[in-house]
Amino acid sequence: METKGKTAAAVAVTAVVTFAVTAFVCVRFAFPFVIAAYGANDKLSLVKSVLDNNYLYDYDKNEADEYSAMAYVASLDEPYTAYYPADVFRSYNDAINEEYTGIGVIVTVNDNNEIEVISAYEDGPAYKAGILTGDIIKAVDGEEYDGGMLDYAVEHIRGGETGTAVELKIIRNGSEEINMTVERGAISQQSVKSELIEDGVGYIRISNFNISSDDSKTDTADEFIQAVEGLKAVGAERIVLDLRGNPGGVLDEACEIADYLLPEGIITYTEDKQGKRTDYTSDAENEPIPMTVLINGGSASASEVLTGALKDYGRAEVIGETSYGKGIVQNVYGFTDGSGISVTSAKYYTPNGVCIHEKGIEPDITVGLPDEYENEYVPNIDRSEDAQLIKAVERVKER
Repeated sequence: METKGKTAAAVAVTAVVTFAVTAFVCVRFAFPFVIAAYGANDKLSLVKSVLDNNYLYDYDKNEADEYSAMAYVASLDEPYTAYYPADVFRSYNDAINEEYTGIGVIVTVNDNNEIEVISAYEDGPAYKAGILTGDIIKAVDGEEYDGGMLDYAVEHIRGGETGTAVELKIIRNGSEEINMTVERGAISQQSVKSELIEDGVGYIRISNFNISSDDSKTDTADEFIQAVEGLKAVGAERIVLDLRGNPGGVLDEACEIADYLLPEGIITYTEDKQGKRTDYTSDAENEPIPMTVLINGGSASASEVLTGALKDYGRAEVIGETSYGKGIVQNVYGFTDGSGISVTSAKYYTPNGVCIHEKGIEPDITVGLPDEYENEYVPNIDRSEDAQLIKAVERVKER
């Protein structure tokens, strides 16, 4: 998101530099009088006043305001705080609901300012087309994007109706360039899948934490509780909870699951810049079924909240690899024109007072996967070779 603002800023800087070279004398003598006339307490008002009174051509003031907002927020250079024009903000809100039109891929900005794939929804268009974890989305329909333009790339990808195609340029393994055509479809984000994998051992995978767009019982927390109760009904006495590759989502859904599993106490708490603390708590009622939890480097945000709480209470043993390490919270504000802004507003902490931001959660038992599965989606890992799952089943049997 930040790059569009940065692009606008970069264009403006280039124009000023060019003007200074070609007309330095005029700028040199005119500039002091502009400052004297308008003052410099509010730079944006100053610029608007100069343009309104002096600019020769007509211009779209609403568009100028949009670019101003984007550039202002982009100057913070913080990936989770972003301004969204109305069309992008609609997509932002759609992404936390259970259904939308798109290709079903979850992306982030990596350390190289690239748009990197975290995961794809099982059986969705991107999944079927062969997009893998770790792929870099370099271009969409021939238009190149970097990490700062993440929101615009996402809007472009999702910007067509069901059945229309989008052309992606993918960079894989650092150098392999792949051109891929993916057909957009209706994405149903069933976020919880479960099965009985051994006598007495149930398996539940949560791919992300969503809310439903209607009043049906399809929120992630509802799905999870139904999954636990369903597995118990067919003989499960223990549960392996798989949060590998889960990038997070709606915090309240993770906290509702924690409330279902934990005794009375703190699930997580946040602190803002003024030091104001907000507690998220569970009540005394809890489901005591023994559990282990699987995590990896793709487990982030809300999935780390749930993992951290289960670990701190000793409620579940954590197995796998260190989680992503996103321990900050965003508040989202919508404006009357349909635009909006997400603002990093607080840090969150595990019940034991640990902020895992940029550190992640260390598993109780570290287990890797064979190299050939390094970037593979969890459903595609051969269970006979899934060392993490094998260890989780082994350990939960001992609880």
